Amino acid sequence: MTRDPYPREIIDALQSARGERSRPGPRWSLVNRAAISKISSSGPTLVELVSHSPVPIQFVEQSRTEMFIDLLFPGNPWLCIGKASNQFSTAKREAWRGHLHGRSLIVPSPMSAQKGRTKQGKPSYHSESNTGPRRFLVVEFDRGTLDQQAALLWHLALFAPSLALVVFSGSKSAHGWFFCEGQGEDKVKRFFDYAVSLGADSKTWSRSQFVRMPDGKRADGKASDALKSAGIDNVPSGRQPVLYFNSAVIQ
Repeated sequence: MTRDPYPREIIDALQSARGERSRPGPRWSLVNRAAISKISSSGPTLVELVSHSPVPIQFVEQSRTEMFIDLLFPGNPWLCIGKASNQFSTAKREAWRGHLHGRSLIVPSPMSAQKGRTKQGKPSYHSESNTGPRRFLVVEFDRGTLDQQAALLWHLALFAPSLALVVFSGSKSAHGWFFCEGQGEDKVKRFFDYAVSLGADSKTWSRSQFVRMPDGKRADGKASDALKSAGIDNVPSGRQPVLYFNSAVIQ
């Protein structure tokens, strides 16, 4: 038995037949490789970024994910969290307590409801429609060395002094969490456009985009030598360690 198509599916099919794009996303600036080279060669290294952290960073065996989530998302909001991009759910923060150390992904803003609907009209725990207003804008660099990425994040923090967190993906990239709750969307978009011009991944502009769980664990258990190559040892295998934390900018 077949079902009737969702209205959005009909619209998408008609637009596809006409050769039209469905809901085009923002147009971002082109990558400025000269600026990237200049900034990344003069900024702090990853080890120096860690040393600049207002909250001292320690790489210990026991995960501190619960502590970070309490500080990043006070109260008991809806949080969308996943073991993998196809294994996720949305629940109140307290329902997640004690389970976060084994999770790898999180939406960096509280959800407005437990479920919403995808662009295809299907109910889901993870959709744009049930993602609340931005709380954090995450800037991810996945090209260049970690030293270069650290320099770029530090440079961006000079323009937006709200860098709360830097998380290592467990593979090759650093994620910078910028607190932006209450800021105008146009202002936030201009900042993100500049980040994209420096090589940031534009995918994290989506409010519902999964990013790496602070001090969580990769679902694939993948080990990386990237941190060791940057001069940081003693990080448990598969861990997504926090490299920088400034709780003072979080409101």
